[in-house]
Amino acid sequence: MFLTASNMAHYLLARGTIPPAVVVDGDFMVVEAGRRNRNYKIMRRDGSGLFVKQIKEVEPMAISTMQREAACYRMAQKPGYEALANLMPGFVDHDAARHCLTIALLPGGENLTEFHARKKIFPASVGKMLGTALGSYHQTLRSNTLHAEDLSNFPRMVPWILSFHQTSLVANNTLSGGVQKLGAIIRQYPDLQHNLTRLAQGWRYDSIIHGDMKWDNCVVYPGADGELSFRIIDWELVDYGDASWDIGAVLQAYLTSWIYSMPLHLDFNPASFVDKANFPLEGMYPAIHAFWRNYIQTAGIEKSQAPAYLLRCMEYGAARMVQTAFESLYYSPSMSNHAAILLQVSQNILRNPQQAATALLGFGGELQ
Repeated sequence: MFLTASNMAHYLLARGTIPPAVVVDGDFMVVEAGRRNRNYKIMRRDGSGLFVKQIKEVEPMAISTMQREAACYRMAQKPGYEALANLMPGFVDHDAARHCLTIALLPGGENLTEFHARKKIFPASVGKMLGTALGSYHQTLRSNTLHAEDLSNFPRMVPWILSFHQTSLVANNTLSGGVQKLGAIIRQYPDLQHNLTRLAQGWRYDSIIHGDMKWDNCVVYPGADGELSFRIIDWELVDYGDASWDIGAVLQAYLTSWIYSMPLHLDFNPASFVDKANFPLEGMYPAIHAFWRNYIQTAGIEKSQAPAYLLRCMEYGAARMVQTAFESLYYSPSMSNHAAILLQVSQNILRNPQQAATALLGFGGELQ
């Protein structure tokens, strides 16, 4: 049975997820919120509610990622995984037969893409919150603290973008024109291909990672004390892998926000638009630096090891930026100006991560 707004009440009653009185009293509203999946928000008058996610099509990849996410939610309920549970919405139910996951709705929540666009700033307090949360999560989920039976739920996959230059030519007939062009450009730069291969070969298995860190998957909402609270959603790509992938993804998210705020229209001259960015990069420095300082502190990274680890995260962030370019072109018939800049910035970072950390992100002092 595929879920719809009209059969949602019946489904939740049958699963015992909501009491009959909620439906009888009319304290129940269903709002469709679909993207890749069949997503529904179940909202009540007091602001509480549920978020119900079901796969759109019964196909192996969708089933696999749903099972992986559900396994992560179940694992987070166990003793010793509190840092992970504190990053996730509350787990409610997993219906394996219908490939459906139900979690608690975050009242008043908005993702960081929406939050930054509304505020028109990148607060240092948000960077600090991100760094503290991810640092605590990675520190407690290092390989020596994980149970073998829990690790068996994860496929240990190296991110596909690190081999995209090798596979995109074969898959050209199934990709959009924009993605095909992206692959063709990457194949014109042997040093970029070499760096992506090098990062794939250097991949570590040292922590449970989210695998798809981006602003859309980071949700802030008012906590019980009125202060801003934070959760990460969409754990479909959760895996046992390299913690620097998550951290690099956050660093590139700031850079990507800067690039997409540039008015790169028909007159394509990137140098002339840096100063016209709606979100200047220097204005993000307090948030970026707060994120990094609080991450290394809570993750337990030694001060002597922090500079090298920052450069490692910068490199994996650059690779994640190539993936961001891919995602932006997924339905595009041609290459976009912003995707071209993402690719160029990624290549520049990989050519000289230390220079990029200083010139782009203002990390000169952290590299001493």
